[in-house]
Amino acid sequence: MTSIVWQHPERWWIAAAWLAVVSIFLIVGYARSSLRGWKRVAAMLCKTLAAVVLALCLLDPVRVTETPKKGANEVIVLADNSASLGISESPSAPPRSEAVKAAVSKDGKAWSPWMEKLRDTFRVRLQAVDERMRGIGDASSLDFAGRQSGLASAVMASRDRRASSVAAVVLISDGGATDAASWKAMPGGAPVYTLMVGEHAPDRDVSLVEVSAQQTTFEDSPVSISAKVAQTGLDGKSVELKVLDEAGKVVQTEKHLFGGGQKSYVFRLRMAVAKPGVSFFKVVAACAEKEATLANNERAIAVDRGTGPYRILYVAGRPNWDHKFLRRALAMDAEVQLPSLIRIAKREPKFDFRSRAGETSNPLFRGFGGEQQSDAQRYDQPVLTRLGTKDKVELSDGFPKTPELLMAEYRAVILDDVEAEFFTQDQMNLIERFVSQRGGSVLMLGGADSFAAGGYNNTPVGRMMPVYLDRQGTVEAVQDAKLTMTREGWLEPWTRLRAEQPEDEQRVAMMPGFWSVNQSSSIKPGATVLAMVTDAKERRFPALVTQRYGTGRTVAMTVGDLWRWGLKDKEQHADMDKAWRQLMRWLVTDVPDRIEMEARLSQIASQDVARLSVRVRDAAFRPQDDASVQFEVTAPGEKPVTLFAEPSLKEPGLFEAEHYPRAAGGYRVKAVVKDAQNKVLGEKTTGFALNPTADEMASLAPNAEWMKRIAAETGGQFMAVKDASKLAELLPKLAMPQMDRKAQPLWHNAWWLIAMVLLLAGEWAIRRSGGVI
Repeated sequence: MTSIVWQHPERWWIAAAWLAVVSIFLIVGYARSSLRGWKRVAAMLCKTLAAVVLALCLLDPVRVTETPKKGANEVIVLADNSASLGISESPSAPPRSEAVKAAVSKDGKAWSPWMEKLRDTFRVRLQAVDERMRGIGDASSLDFAGRQSGLASAVMASRDRRASSVAAVVLISDGGATDAASWKAMPGGAPVYTLMVGEHAPDRDVSLVEVSAQQTTFEDSPVSISAKVAQTGLDGKSVELKVLDEAGKVVQTEKHLFGGGQKSYVFRLRMAVAKPGVSFFKVVAACAEKEATLANNERAIAVDRGTGPYRILYVAGRPNWDHKFLRRALAMDAEVQLPSLIRIAKREPKFDFRSRAGETSNPLFRGFGGEQQSDAQRYDQPVLTRLGTKDKVELSDGFPKTPELLMAEYRAVILDDVEAEFFTQDQMNLIERFVSQRGGSVLMLGGADSFAAGGYNNTPVGRMMPVYLDRQGTVEAVQDAKLTMTREGWLEPWTRLRAEQPEDEQRVAMMPGFWSVNQSSSIKPGATVLAMVTDAKERRFPALVTQRYGTGRTVAMTVGDLWRWGLKDKEQHADMDKAWRQLMRWLVTDVPDRIEMEARLSQIASQDVARLSVRVRDAAFRPQDDASVQFEVTAPGEKPVTLFAEPSLKEPGLFEAEHYPRAAGGYRVKAVVKDAQNKVLGEKTTGFALNPTADEMASLAPNAEWMKRIAAETGGQFMAVKDASKLAELLPKLAMPQMDRKAQPLWHNAWWLIAMVLLLAGEWAIRRSGGVI
């Protein structure tokens, strides 16, 4: 590589002044000359060029020749060593790994001819790339057993010129990088030359691309599994998807016939998981035809249903049938508890002493438990009874008055036929904070003292309801109102009681009419109507409405005599019980606990890492920083590994740790949280599944687009692996970090003097020919 460098560019003004002066003299001199026509122009041009040559010499031009410094620059050859290269594209074709070996070695020699030729100029390093990058001596060290293809991480690390003098990076691969999403072409790095291995996907193969699980409130199938299956060369063939539990028992199956050029299909299976907590399943895609590989046909998946108890506080203004049926329904769900506070007599703020002389207590409690008069409930206090409490202290003072008693104990609150005056202003503000800040749920059931009839308009509780509570004056009561589901209601799994919508529609049509409905004319912006009621006069009112409020949600069930549903027959009673259970499950779903745990898989430089995090809150649901968190990670078939979490700098109350899993399969993670006094605040368990081989084999088609992209973004070149020999001619012509520079001043070159002499002699000859001396 040759270039011209000006040694003294600061002299440009002297050169410019010289040319200006010479130009003036030439113009004046030739204006008086007797030369005419082309001879005058030619003579002026010769003398001007001679002046330009002298001006350039003032700048001291130097010719610099750069050649690669032998042995000082590196060429890194990255050979993909992942297991996917062991796949043959057809039964008669050799695996792609043979093409990789042939590119780096030939005829039994350790190095191929193009690599040997490059060694005349460069230091050549051969690296194998799978889960990590490591140096190898020759192709004999390539075993093609890697569970991952960390190509992006390897290329980014290799082309960094800050650590070494890398002239170029050569990548030999099929482009199936498991860390392709992390690719970023940093400026200033070495160019990447990609050698493409493979031409097309295998002739026949089924691949389980991805699997995910979601928790639903559908009682018959609380877990929904989505599995994307891709196929090549199997049009007209059936693929069966199986879900196996930890004991290897098949718990769910589904078949799909691929046809019409369909390349992929998403299976959606619903299944019941009997036990709470973490369960592991194996999802397998099977086909009767012979495939290129079976390594991409199965994946492990973790399902975390959580563990209770999930506690819901029920507050009623009077004993009623709905509470009775709700408690019976929840008796079949061991995870949901319903501590209840029921008023059996209202308070009497103004009263006359009609009891025994000097007695101020309520005579309803006379003779029970030997209570002293000062301890018994008074006339000016409501008479409350507690059901389902965990001890004699819970709810003993009525509805909770502090955040510690409400937020730490309950996930949801149900208000049933209880007026706003039952609560103090502080308690209503506490309920509003329970939803907006703590993320809890509040359900208000219809009744004579609910919604607008209960005086909730312009109260903190009324403001967060999804329906407007404006007073409408005297309204005509509904009669024989029939319930119907809206389009949005059919989309919610917790409102569905049958597997198919036609069956559910028939069930809804058979429901009895209702006679107690809190009428509301409109819903608030952002609210969703899931069910409507239509009375005998064809008037329609919202029956079931939900909305997000802060970090929680509120629900309005305006029907006040839902118990009628259970009195029609046994089947409808069972449907009502199931609907109550699914509604309660939905209320507590996604409501945060005091201790929340998450295990999230990611990659760091192609290495799988499980990021473990725990959020700890105190009883008032404020972040708790003075806690300590200890993790126990149990890998498949191994003993637990103990990790200690560190407080996060990003968020108060957040504690984090990292675990680097190796073995494929399901991992259980247990977190033990203690306070500053070393008292256990709670324990949480979750899990995750690692599928490195399935991820590596997810797509067996060559990814030429990614290979072209990294070549283009780094200034390299994309080519087929069979053209590898061209690199021996291309790479030595690159601009390299380490170059030998040879500088030669052009002023000392005889051609400059010859050029000046010729130009001046030419000008003199032209003048003589024109008769001018």
